[in-house]
Amino acid sequence: MMNNDNSITVETALYGYIAEEAHSNRFSAIVNKLFKGNDVNAMIIPMNIRPDDVTFTISQMRSSKLSGAVIGMEYQEEVFGLLDDASSTAQASGYCDFIRIVDGKLIGELIMPSALEKFAQSDDFQDDIALNSMTRYFYELTTGEYYE
Repeated sequence: MMNNDNSITVETALYGYIAEEAHSNRFSAIVNKLFKGNDVNAMIIPMNIRPDDVTFTISQMRSSKLSGAVIGMEYQEEVFGLLDDASSTAQASGYCDFIRIVDGKLIGELIMPSALEKFAQSDDFQDDIALNSMTRYFYELTTGEYYE
């Protein structure tokens, strides 16, 4: 469980949010609020990474204290080429939006389309047009139409 003062302990699972403008995006704050609200002892840390530093940053994650990282859209295809392994969905798509670090290996996953698909199938979902417009990947997932 995350403690009330939002401090990081030895047991806290740390995740990076790797994007060019990660600090100005509310993604990390929203995810951290979800972690805390669900009593998950984890924290996501925004990491502003320039395009010319992506390869170095990803390669150094193998020996970092991170449990993984969410990858911003601008780096998802580039990062895919740096992985040690990837889920079948990520392999079929040629990109990943999340990296798990397991025993020093970088394993690519696709978590956003899966989460969006699950949300779209829930009773709480009202507007599939708005959701389809959010990302081309979700559009591809729900329509079967793929863009090159």
